Amino acid sequence: MSNTVTIPLYEAAKSVSVALLVGLLIGLDRERSDRRSDHKRLGGVRTFPLVALLGALTSLLVPVWGGWPLGLAFVAVSALVGVAYWRTSARDVGATTEMAALVTFVLGALAGQGAFLLAAALGVVVAVLLVAKLRLETFSASITEEELNATLELAVISAIVLPLLPNRAYGPYGALNPFKLWLVVVLISAVSFAGFVAVRLWGARRGLLVTAVIGALVSSTAVTMSMAARSRMEPASARVAAAGAVVASTIMCVRVFALASAFGGPLVLHLWPPLAAMAAVGVAASVLLLRGAPTAPQGAPAAPLTNPSRFSTALAFALVYGLVGLIVRVANDLFGNKGVVAAAAISAVVDVDAISIALAQQARAAWSPVFAVGVVVAAVMNTWVKGGIAVFAGRGAFRAQVALPLAAMGVVGIVMAYLTHLLRN
Repeated sequence: MSNTVTIPLYEAAKSVSVALLVGLLIGLDRERSDRRSDHKRLGGVRTFPLVALLGALTSLLVPVWGGWPLGLAFVAVSALVGVAYWRTSARDVGATTEMAALVTFVLGALAGQGAFLLAAALGVVVAVLLVAKLRLETFSASITEEELNATLELAVISAIVLPLLPNRAYGPYGALNPFKLWLVVVLISAVSFAGFVAVRLWGARRGLLVTAVIGALVSSTAVTMSMAARSRMEPASARVAAAGAVVASTIMCVRVFALASAFGGPLVLHLWPPLAAMAAVGVAASVLLLRGAPTAPQGAPAAPLTNPSRFSTALAFALVYGLVGLIVRVANDLFGNKGVVAAAAISAVVDVDAISIALAQQARAAWSPVFAVGVVVAAVMNTWVKGGIAVFAGRGAFRAQVALPLAAMGVVGIVMAYLTHLLRN
């Protein structure tokens, strides 16, 4: 029996083609960069395709001769790169071209192993990084230390800590879930960071409103916490932050109605009058706050931005979230179905979506007006709680500018529910 291994021509042609295209894409930028430089570097539009081709060909030989040709080729390319850097390092300590050559060889080897899509995608990424040199350097120079700290803090708590926490219930009634509690910390920090970036991009007025609208699609409570923190750090933006908090609660009313409506049934007919009335009051209050908000004069220096990701504030809120979850479990266990409204009021302190969805599901299965009452009570209680957050976590006029409109929204919701005979039932 023959031990000869045959390399399919079609697969080999695809590997070589992808490798050459990737090398050409990277080589084009290196050629342009070389022309702008005062001295010659490692290579350009011809060298890089050849490096990628070498990686692809030696990779194709792995099934025939093993991995030693590939390893030997990589050592040869590395030696060439080392000599080229030694010759140019006296005038230019940058090693971008040399590192690009090593990466090009590896991408050619990936293409030789049949990873065509991965090699092509990474080749595009490398080319974009090379072409965007000036933009990246400008962006890096414009980032303040405060912005860098905020980015790193959010990355640590979300990408490192969160995946390590167990996603399972602990404690009495299984009410404490470390993963979900830390997810609240991440959510509040992320909303604060989004506002940080938005203010940097669009200014205080538009940036905070964009943050409120986007953040309220997830958690209006987190938005209120973020805006309250901003009122303490940047008093000049307090009125705009107050408008953002009211806008977030207004969107909450729309979000609750949309979630409840997703399950259909008679619940929708009973919900829209009180929720629409609450949203109308919120819109009016937001417009009034924005009209009275001061605008920065033309050419005035911007207020210094500070890191909004107050870890202690977010952690404290997460602990309260877990405590309220435990209270809800106890209330449901003690009162059963008779405690629907009480459970809705308690759970809405931190999360109005969960109780709204649960009641909408029960209403679809067996209709009772108490389910609609529970959703309205949850929306009102959540709105009032956010008013309390504004009072205790905010500073100055922000507290009244948020608390009064939110209090009015809750009162209007209750009155409308009574006028539509919902509470009478």
